[in-house]
Amino acid sequence: FTGFDNRVGFHAGVKAELGLSQEASGAYMDFAALLTLKGAKIDGGSIATVKFNPYYLEIPVHVGYKYAVNENFSLFANAGPYIAIGLFGKAKMTADGSLVDGGSKVSESGNVFGDDGFKRFDLGLGLKAGIEISKKYQFSIGYDFGFIEAEELMGCKNRNLMISLGLKF
Repeated sequence: FTGFDNRVGFHAGVKAELGLSQEASGAYMDFAALLTLKGAKIDGGSIATVKFNPYYLEIPVHVGYKYAVNENFSLFANAGPYIAIGLFGKAKMTADGSLVDGGSKVSESGNVFGDDGFKRFDLGLGLKAGIEISKKYQFSIGYDFGFIEAEELMGCKNRNLMISLGLKF
């Protein structure tokens, strides 16, 4: 087994920004509710492959600062905790059946959450930086560091690199 490989996922949802006091012009709080696909792939070469596709409701609460370069362009950065609740997802294993019963490939899938699966609760720290154009469009890159082991046997924690596009109304 070569270990965990990255998986491409997505996050979609709504967020709100709340400006902080006038003394700290540019400071704000950022709240969101996101449906997030996390997960990993374990590549066992010709023996087996396992894919995990857990979907979470993720709620980040970040504090940030927005610097207005000019009237139509701003730079921003924020950081803060997030909590996530596992909603649903699948774990799928594909194995070479010739090693087991002399047959062809064997494929099994099941719920990724549960007694023998991933924990439903995740907690971590998120960091994000980006640009805002015309006070309407946002482009950002962020990273989440999970603090809780998502699965005890393998000792894995959620780590997510995110590229985001946003439209403010």
